[in-house]
Amino acid sequence: MVFIVTLLYATIFGNVTTIFQQMYANTNRYHEMLTNVRDFLKLYQVPNGLSERVMDYIVSTWSMSKGIDTEKVLSICPKDMRADICVHLNRKVFNEHPAFRLASDGCLRSLAGEFQTIHCAPGDLIFHAGESVDTLCFVVSGSLEVIQDDEVIAILGKGDVFGDVFWKETTLAHACANVRALTYCDLHIIKREALLKVLEFYTAFANSFSRNLILTCNLRKRSISGCGRWG
Repeated sequence: MVFIVTLLYATIFGNVTTIFQQMYANTNRYHEMLTNVRDFLKLYQVPNGLSERVMDYIVSTWSMSKGIDTEKVLSICPKDMRADICVHLNRKVFNEHPAFRLASDGCLRSLAGEFQTIHCAPGDLIFHAGESVDTLCFVVSGSLEVIQDDEVIAILGKGDVFGDVFWKETTLAHACANVRALTYCDLHIIKREALLKVLEFYTAFANSFSRNLILTCNLRKRSISGCGRWG
């Protein structure tokens, strides 16, 4: 009995010790990263305003990810498991948008592997007017503004989609407006080439996707009315 109790205590305190050691290691990595970033900003004399934005972004990103490198974790997993995880990570996009409802499991797994998640800080420009639009963006959280000719013409939020309908076009679009984050935002994005590759292979899904995906903001086209949804 005494042996069992002793073993139980050893197991509990052993686990607690491991947890504290991990927390200590993560804290050290966090402070080391902050020191490296500060040294970089100082070495290259980055302006104060930009330096503050960089530091705010680093801190907010760490607070969300807890220092976990998602890509590193995924690279360890076998292909099948990695696809399952990617589908789970992108489930909000797949579940909320009708364009994905007719996608087969194989199609969703292929799409999920091509999606990326980006975290944006307030003031970050996702698109600059005049640059190429080679990305389709799904807003999962946060708010963004669309600015055309120095005028805010739309506010984007959760569930909105912006970019270009490049599966219907033969040329790469030039952004007609700036898209800037108003708050911290999480965007799920997919590159033009990656999406076209999946659509070319899954032709039945491609037809459904083309019919059902409606952009909140099509950056290929200038807004005439000044606000609202256009596609």
